Amino acid sequence: MDTGEEIQQADSVATIFLERVRVGPKLSALWTRTADTAYRATTWEELLLEVASVADALEQQGVTRGTRVVQLSENRREWIVLDLALQFLGAWHVPISTHASPSQIRQILDHCDPAIIVVESTLKDGWIAQDITESVITISFDDDGKASSRVMSKLADAPTLTAQHALADLQRRAESINPDDVCSLVYTSGTTGPPKGVMLTHRNLAFDALAVVHAYEEKPADKRLSFLPFSHLYARTCDVYTWMARGSQLALAHSRETILADCQAIQPKLINGVPYFYQKVVEGLKAKGKLNSPGTLQTALGGEVRMCASGGAPLAGWVIEAFEKQGLTLLEGYGMTEASPVISVSTEGAHRAGSVGMKLDGIEVRISEQGELETRGPHVMKGYYHDDEATRQVMDGDWLRTGDIGLIDNEGFLWITGRQKEMLVLSTGRKVNPAALELAIGSDPLVAQVVVCGEGRKCLSALIVPDPEQLRRRIKEARLWIFSKQQALQHPTVRGWYRDALDCQLANRADYEQVGPFTILGQGFTPSTGEMTAKLSLRRDAIVKNYHDTIEQMYKPQEVSRPWWRLWTS
Repeated sequence: MDTGEEIQQADSVATIFLERVRVGPKLSALWTRTADTAYRATTWEELLLEVASVADALEQQGVTRGTRVVQLSENRREWIVLDLALQFLGAWHVPISTHASPSQIRQILDHCDPAIIVVESTLKDGWIAQDITESVITISFDDDGKASSRVMSKLADAPTLTAQHALADLQRRAESINPDDVCSLVYTSGTTGPPKGVMLTHRNLAFDALAVVHAYEEKPADKRLSFLPFSHLYARTCDVYTWMARGSQLALAHSRETILADCQAIQPKLINGVPYFYQKVVEGLKAKGKLNSPGTLQTALGGEVRMCASGGAPLAGWVIEAFEKQGLTLLEGYGMTEASPVISVSTEGAHRAGSVGMKLDGIEVRISEQGELETRGPHVMKGYYHDDEATRQVMDGDWLRTGDIGLIDNEGFLWITGRQKEMLVLSTGRKVNPAALELAIGSDPLVAQVVVCGEGRKCLSALIVPDPEQLRRRIKEARLWIFSKQQALQHPTVRGWYRDALDCQLANRADYEQVGPFTILGQGFTPSTGEMTAKLSLRRDAIVKNYHDTIEQMYKPQEVSRPWWRLWTS
């Protein structure tokens, strides 16, 4: 196989990694940096040596087949090294988001009962020092801020290995892997309830990564900038595992705050992101008056971007349009943790605005009589850990029920139109898909976030989080005498703008899909409040609970004679 050629078949990510090392051991593979240094490349061979050393060290700590090892850290080279080492040992990698609350972390630890917890030293003081049991070994990453190719010294003082011995050792371990054994326990984001542990096998992850690579025309010389959290499967599969399978180069953003600066340093060809990221880039250029200048979006992303992929949530139409006017196409994909996670992708040669693309080769999708999207194939999880009932609820034989309402057009493009469990039923009996309305409302630049409510009510209502930059700009242009946030939220003119935004964005919707009362909120929904998941999906149940009194207030009778849809303009 020529250097950089796509790996066609493998039953484990471990095997994919070894094959990649064999065909290009001295090639630059992973680019990382710290606060005081420029980006530095690690070769495939250097990664091999680290993985082999860490695997030996973990084995000395008692890690073996089926051992559950929790990891709590930001994206870093050691995250990838640990993940690979655990796969070679047949252990279960249990990554936890650094945005999880202490109670969520405690819940996961109690549920998976880990033998080892690997945590960044900066995160150790706090929950980890107080909440773990004495039977759990805690290992900290050395977070001294210096870039080097050394292994995780906190794990063990492993002897120095030659590349030949490391390759032979890991090959021996890879040959003992059962592809249908669990290799990772990934806890769902919990948008509709407590997190559940999704059991993913070696075959699940390897198949999905290879299928994604096969769908895209990625080139060996391409650099990909990765900034989405590896604890979420989107980045893990679509950035890390596809990078190994294709033999390209992966660069880790230094932090969420430095993404655009990292783009300038790395000049990536490929970017995986979520809608929020792309929206903020567009809004930033618009605020500076540069959005209509040719090439400014490309320049902001480093100047060399060929493909931008988006997942995790629907893209707003105005963001897609802004990219297209700048000569860049946003490619939407679709998936869920239980499907490893990718089910469909849009590609440079096959995409439609608003569609999430076509299904991956080697899997099946169908629409049930109830309109729900279902899928089956090598990408479907083994089940939920210690929760047979939850597993039965989402499985119809070999078919995984996604919980999403969708359709497949005559060309094979997949369209997601809503969540089955999130359908609102009005007191009139009408059923409403809130996600579709929220996507439409969110297309207005004045709106940063929105949640449509109305379960059991006569009409819909909305909780709106304003985009602060856009709102400030509008207030300044209108020369309104507003001197505080609270004053802005209650000002009749401001409320009129949001009333108009609602009416405009929902103009083509049915009468029962119109939003009546609305409240402009002074703070956004965030993971820290429990109102968003780590991948920035809204947790509707949590939001409705937290804003119960606000929602009740919106539905109190108003003693005015105007039509109901105009009652709340001031």
